[in-house]
This record gives sequence, C-alpha cells and structure tokens, in this order.
Amino acid sequence: MHSVSTFATKMSRGVACVAVVAVVAACMTAGALAACPSGITPCTCREETQGRIMDCTKASSSADLAKVFQTNMDDPRFDYFQIVPLDGHSSLEALPANVFGGKTFHWLWIGQTDIATVDPSAFAGMEETLLDITLGDSNKLTDFPFGSVDAYKYLYKVFLSNTQITKMDHVAPAPNLAEVSVPGSKITSVAPKAFADLPRLARVDLSRNPLTALEDSWFATTTSEPWVLYLDDCDIADISPGAFSGTLPTGIFLNGNKMTSIPEATFRPLLENMASATSLVHYVDLSKNPLECDCAVQWVAQDAVLSPFVRNAVCSNGEVAGTPIQELPADFFSGC
Repeated sequence: MHSVSTFATKMSRGVACVAVVAVVAACMTAGALAACPSGITPCTCREETQGRIMDCTKASSSADLAKVFQTNMDDPRFDYFQIVPLDGHSSLEALPANVFGGKTFHWLWIGQTDIATVDPSAFAGMEETLLDITLGDSNKLTDFPFGSVDAYKYLYKVFLSNTQITKMDHVAPAPNLAEVSVPGSKITSVAPKAFADLPRLARVDLSRNPLTALEDSWFATTTSEPWVLYLDDCDIADISPGAFSGTLPTGIFLNGNKMTSIPEATFRPLLENMASATSLVHYVDLSKNPLECDCAVQWVAQDAVLSPFVRNAVCSNGEVAGTPIQELPADFFSGC
C-alpha cells in the first residue's frame, strides 16, 4: 500500500516552514469524523493513523470526480485527498470549478496525471481547511490560479512539479502561505513582486527551470520569516542588483548555473544580510558555476566577514582553476 507519507516524501523536497505546526493545529479543530462513505466508486475511503483518506487514483476523468463528490455523504470532511499511481499515470485531465462538491480536505496530494487546467474555484468550500496543494509530475499543466490562493486562510504550501508553466505569476496575499514551489518546469520569467504579498513566506523553489537571468523586483518580499530561494540547475548567468528587495533571503541555492562572476552590487547586500542571520540556512551556494576569477572577486574573496557565506565558489579559469575563491593566494590580487 502506498501511504500518504511515502507520497509526501516522493513529491516534495521538504519545507522549512516555521508556521506549519501552528497552522495544522488551527485547522484540525473539528470533532471526530463519521465513518467512511460508501458508493463512491472509482474512489475509495479508508482510515489510517494519520487520518481519513479519500483515494481517487482510479478516477479517469474530472467527470468521475464530480460524480463521486456529488454523492451525499454523512460527513463531508476528510483529511487527505490523493491520486497516487503506483506505475504509469492517471488520465485525469482537469480540476474544474467545484469539482469536490463542497467536501473538504486538509491535504490534496496528486501526482502523475494529465491535469492541464485548474479552475480558480476548484477547491471551493475548503477556505477554512486547506493546508497543502501538491500536484507532482504534472507535465501537462500550463497554468495555476495563484491569483486566487488568498481565499484559503490556512494554506501553507503549493507544490507543482514538472509542469508546462512558463511564467511565475503574482501570488495573491494568502496569509499563511509559506512555500511556493514550481521546480522542473518551463519558467523563463517571474512577475515583478510575485511573492511580495506573502507575510509568512519561507521557501521559494524554482529550480530546474530555464531561467537565464533574474530581473528587477522579481524577488521583492515583505515576509516576517527567514526565507530560502532554490534556483539550482537553471541557466542563470546574470542577476540584476534590483532583483532582491525588502526582506532579503537568508539562503540562495544557485548551484549548477552559468554564473561567471559574483558582482558586488548584487551580492554584497545579500551576504551582509546573511552574515547577520541566525537561521539554519544563511549562505549562497555557487557550486558548479563557471566562475572566472580575477580582480572582480577580490571584494568577497578577501573579506573575512562575508566570504564564509559564499560556499563552493570555485574558479574555472587559468592556473587557479579548481581553487575556491577563499583559497586564492594573496599575490593573486597584487595587480588589482
């Protein structure tokens, strides 16, 4: 049996979310649930230690889902909704408006489907219950209604992976949304101030997207939490000094990109912020970037306060190829 905890491990890299415990406690206030409903084929319902699970892995279309959730149920409350194909994928093609018929869930975990569209009202009725929306391996999904997530009072996580989404849109001001993750997709641009209205933001993951540069205001934030940005394995070669503003990230993963330099105008404010941070992650990871070491890296390589917050920055050029910037000999900068 494929448990929900196994699916969570498979579909997500985890979340450093300080609000999670408080949010879950706030939402799990309802009384004991009634027995699982019957007559809900092709879905099934079961009780496990972690809660009541509605499994619709065998649903082949949104019409199948709508039919199940139009069924009268003695208790419309569930803990988990999941579609978890053990092999292959599900032919479920969409999540239309009110497809869940007002039934409520805390966690919706869907993986390996043909879902191409999600209606802004797909999760209607869950405004006071929904915690987590996960759509993993959604390789036909072209869009997601980020502009309507503010309807969900306790939502703390949106995770969409391997999608066809090409632009990261502005995220509506969901009061407890801590994680926005769209890894392995087709994103080439981010709406200015896309994450600026999330007061509890803790994690943004846009790794494995074909981003080539970070432009002004893309990562302007006002979160009250220390937050971390994952941009590993993209194609980033340039970062505007204005890409970050407001609450600066305490950690940035830029490993596996195309950065050839560490421009001071961009990185000094970030590193100074990290030097004063007390969070678990407070550094910039630059491993596997083709850094060209010259006088332009002196500002950080010889700064005893800031250089510890740059990790795995290794020269790729000339006689110093393979040398971390912190280990460059003093005479390397003698002509600067």
